[in-house]
Amino acid sequence: SAMLPIPKGDAETYAQVREMTRRFADERIRPIAGDLDRDASFPADLYREMADLGLFGIGVPGAGQAMYLSGTSEVLGILSDAVLPSPGVIVFPSYEGLTLHAGPTQSGGESLNWCSRLLGQSPDELARKVEALDFDGPAPLFLPHLQGERAPLWDIHARGTFLGVDGGAGPAEFARSVMEGVACSALWVQERLEVSADMTPDTINCGGGGFQSDIWNQIRANVLDKRLKRASVSDPGVLGAAGIAAVATGLMPDLSTAFASLVQFDRVYEPDASRRRRYNRLFDLYKQAYEATKHINHALVGLEEQ
Repeated sequence: SAMLPIPKGDAETYAQVREMTRRFADERIRPIAGDLDRDASFPADLYREMADLGLFGIGVPGAGQAMYLSGTSEVLGILSDAVLPSPGVIVFPSYEGLTLHAGPTQSGGESLNWCSRLLGQSPDELARKVEALDFDGPAPLFLPHLQGERAPLWDIHARGTFLGVDGGAGPAEFARSVMEGVACSALWVQERLEVSADMTPDTINCGGGGFQSDIWNQIRANVLDKRLKRASVSDPGVLGAAGIAAVATGLMPDLSTAFASLVQFDRVYEPDASRRRRYNRLFDLYKQAYEATKHINHALVGLEEQ
């Protein structure tokens, strides 16, 4: 866990941070956990509350800043003072002149976990194999809709799909396609967010357990064509709770000061301009692939329900 700059002897503040996180889980998540599991859905208001903690925990407290949280799913967001609603993303009520535009996908890091289980190799092993690949070589195209898709499609009947598989594809190529497919799903959300927020950030602050793989992070930077700054803590939600608690208890005067002090970044991933053309084309094909296979996947779900 991250070490926070809490004054010596202030064990009570540390306890408050832990209590805040525990209370959120107990009071807001636990009572509806059964419904969430049964319905495979998640209330938008809870996304806001959870995203706020992660948003602050990766240093996004002001207008013009963008965030990308990765765990089981991917959550992207932009804070702005403008609202031009775009289909498929969530626009939350403004607070002090700022509006959070956000979009959660259904399957992010879980896609690689699924691939890991399927191939019998750990995510770290797969990442090393992907890193050793020649990226000028072929790889399948993957739609990471293993349990439907949230933003920006909101299609519960979408399903995971591989296209373009040839006889030379092995574990490394399939893992690469999963990483690229998740990155394309994030780009589709980011496109809609930039319309909704009426701004195009060139840097995105990132965090969460899904950002541990350097090669995957570089793929994301290349696909998004954005500079990605990775927060040094793997659980930005906890850091966000800590910063809010620090302000609430008087240890810090305001949120901007608190998170300027707390949030640090351990690595920056610059987009590779030489890959831009290929990934622009891949993203176009990704969107076409969803539309082209949509009716087939919906029909397959219909067979399951008969």
